Amino acid sequence: MTLFEQLSAAIDEEHRNGELPDNLVEPLKQVCANPHRFADQRETVERLLYQLQRFEPYCDCGCFAEGFNAAAIIKTLSTLGIQATE
Repeated sequence: MTLFEQLSAAIDEEHRNGELPDNLVEPLKQVCANPHRFADQRETVERLLYQLQRFEPYCDCGCFAEGFNAAAIIKTLSTLGIQATE
C-alpha cells in the first residue's frame, strides 16, 4: 500500500469512527487524489498520516494531551498549500 493509499484509509477510518470532522475530509482527500503533486513533500504527507493515526478531537484537554487535533491537521495541510477551516 502506498503512502497515499495509507492516508486515504486513515481518513476513511477516522471519519467512519466519527472522530474526524466532515470539514477536514475533502481537504485531506485532495492530498490522496494528487500523489504526483505531493510526491516531493513526502515528509509532510507522512506527518499528516501520523497525525491522523493519532487524531484526538479533545487532545488539548487533560489525558488526551498526546494526540493531534483539527488545528494541527489544518496547519499541516496549509504547508501543502491546501486551505481548510475548523
